[in-house]
Amino acid sequence: MFLLSPGSIVLVAWFLTICSGYVIDPGRMPLTIRNAQVTLNLTILDTQTVNFNGWEISSCGLPQSPTPQLNSMLGFLYQMRPHLEAVINDAHQGVRSPHGYAAFFKTSINARRVISIYQNLVDANPVIVSEERAKITKTRTPQPRFECINENDPVHANITLVCNRGHESGVTIINPFIIFPGIERIAVCPTFFKINQYPPPGTACPSLDSEGKFQHGDMTLMHGGFAYVVYTLAMMYNRDMYELKQNNNHLTDMQEAIDLNSRMGLHNAENFGFYAGAVQGNCKAFPKRGGRLDEGLK
Repeated sequence: MFLLSPGSIVLVAWFLTICSGYVIDPGRMPLTIRNAQVTLNLTILDTQTVNFNGWEISSCGLPQSPTPQLNSMLGFLYQMRPHLEAVINDAHQGVRSPHGYAAFFKTSINARRVISIYQNLVDANPVIVSEERAKITKTRTPQPRFECINENDPVHANITLVCNRGHESGVTIINPFIIFPGIERIAVCPTFFKINQYPPPGTACPSLDSEGKFQHGDMTLMHGGFAYVVYTLAMMYNRDMYELKQNNNHLTDMQEAIDLNSRMGLHNAENFGFYAGAVQGNCKAFPKRGGRLDEGLK
């Protein structure tokens, strides 16, 4: 946890960290995003953490001396909201969507539930954490927090090993992120800053094979940072999705996600990441609905 003292903050275990809750100073930060200059309104929470539109960003730097990691995270989150709103607008069309809604969610009856998952992200809603975690945060509903992992920092040595290993018992790895059950933290692995966060439309779309399906092992729609974050946050906000992963329900490709029935599609985090990636990438070639429509409609 963070041990707070007048002059320092010592990181003992990053996933037990709690923000101090006081506001040092509001901040305004100029940032260039896609060749456009914008000014972001930030709240500085402590000597390592800022809040931007409800999202807390820790160990990535501060506005007074911004790092490339902070610039990247702020630029990413600034763009995330309009992209999520585009996904929601597309989902309102239900099975008439050209971007794979029917493939991943099967029926328009599911649209309300699908939209509610994405709306949590648009609003940066608080996360319902475990009772054990609440003893540290002092609340069952803390704000979600991204924490940059510095592979050169000895404090982050163990987490860096997990980032690089790809799997560790009791931990779900969504490369390039790590999440733990029942807490509000997302560890941002160094890999995140090396991938294309928002692939240009049409550049990250999958193709169909001769049988009209996605090829075995194809995860193309998850190649952008946006789809990865949606996938990660879907599990953080929905414990049933996380627990599904812990029960060895790991999909190996997009076709397996499409082959899920209508109930399982709603409980599978990959489907939300894939669909978000499809809308963001303007992808329109999808297999016919593989799973059954008559199971678990909600």
